[in-house]
Amino acid sequence: MLPPFPIRYRIPAALLLGLLVAPAGAETANRATMEPLSGVEVSYERLGAEDSASPPGRFDGSLSTPAGTLRTTVHAAPGGEEQFQRGDTSFELANPVLGGKLQLREREAGGTAAAWRARIAAGLSAESQYEWAPARSGQELKLQQQFGQGHVAAQALRSSSDNAAAEGSRWDLEFTQDIGSARWSAGVDAAERSYVSAAGAQEARAGARLGTQWRLLPSTRVEARYTRQVRWDTEAAVSTAMLGTRFDLPWRSTLSTGLEWDTQDKHKASVTLTVPLDVR
Repeated sequence: MLPPFPIRYRIPAALLLGLLVAPAGAETANRATMEPLSGVEVSYERLGAEDSASPPGRFDGSLSTPAGTLRTTVHAAPGGEEQFQRGDTSFELANPVLGGKLQLREREAGGTAAAWRARIAAGLSAESQYEWAPARSGQELKLQQQFGQGHVAAQALRSSSDNAAAEGSRWDLEFTQDIGSARWSAGVDAAERSYVSAAGAQEARAGARLGTQWRLLPSTRVEARYTRQVRWDTEAAVSTAMLGTRFDLPWRSTLSTGLEWDTQDKHKASVTLTVPLDVR
């Protein structure tokens, strides 16, 4: 007898091809999603190496209410001192604020954040984010403009960080073009040496990226990406290339493959099968 509520499972698994082409110690993603009740979604993602006996994982949960949507994350670390650690928790208000959506967030690393996004004019949207933490505060403003029928878009981003040591800024500009069966993108970014991201890492001094997606067949897509960065800790530029494919299978399933390598002889391969099942 089937349960009276909808259940959805999403099971990405590393297939035999991924095991053959992936280097030793490569990581594969395994994720399962379930909707036990209307408005409630719980998912678990297994992290770490495939051959690990007790790999770490992550639980994500969401609850939709008339007032808004609550989302939270819990990290699982079997064998650790704390087997379960709370991650980010956010609440997005259902009613608009100043004509846009407002999200409040309690960060895993400590501190709070607020994000607001809205459509300002025809084809123009804006998103602003603020973060407050004991060791760092930051602001970010993102503007996105779509031209014509939306086939061409430009996105500009400026973010800044402030801590006890210094203040710093980061800039990013990207253009995309959609011409039916193909999509092209190009972008540049730069950051001051004193800029520190929310994760605490130092950003690259300057970088450029190119990307393209092609629909070869109605059910087959190919993606290629190239990035080149100059970092603050070294004078030599680092280039990274990625080639991926996606196949749409029956019953809304998808098979995705990816191969990534860089000039430092680091490479990564992955194969992911996604199978959503709706039981009512």
